[in-house]
Amino acid sequence: MISKRQYLSAILLVLSLVMVAGCTGSTTEKTVKAGDIVTVDYTGWFDDGTIFDTSNETIAQEADIFNPYISYEPIIFTTGSGEIIQGFDDAVIGMKINESRNITLTPEQAYGQYDPSLIQPVPMSTLTAANITPYVNDTLYYNMEPVRVDSIDGNETVYIDFNHPMAGKTLHFMITVRDIQTE
Repeated sequence: MISKRQYLSAILLVLSLVMVAGCTGSTTEKTVKAGDIVTVDYTGWFDDGTIFDTSNETIAQEADIFNPYISYEPIIFTTGSGEIIQGFDDAVIGMKINESRNITLTPEQAYGQYDPSLIQPVPMSTLTAANITPYVNDTLYYNMEPVRVDSIDGNETVYIDFNHPMAGKTLHFMITVRDIQTE
């Protein structure tokens, strides 16, 4: 049989543990807010499940997208600064360190809708003067951004597609916040 003293001691012990647990709860955890510098691991895939990018080298190898010239590591960006696509930026707001989230971004939240008017004619002579021999579906770089050769009209005109390669696509991401630094 338990004495009153043992009973009271047990209740006091339980209450002490509850109080200590309350003091170390999640109320002090950092959450991402606009202007924070965040470090994020991610994997991105299309509707059909094809992985197009990741910060994880093992996933890149398993998805057969590994590039030995790429450093597979978390990305670091300042939230709300426009450094990354809007939907991804918005998704990390309110997350905590080591929290993971799956998100789906519409084209408007990512790289926009595909715009046929962004296929522009460029004289072949302009490209050959720059020592470029274009081929259909070639990727060229204009202002450091990838563009695609859509078609070639004889030897006169090259039609360049200035849409982002992921324009018009729905993108899925699994993101995990690794660090939060407040400015």
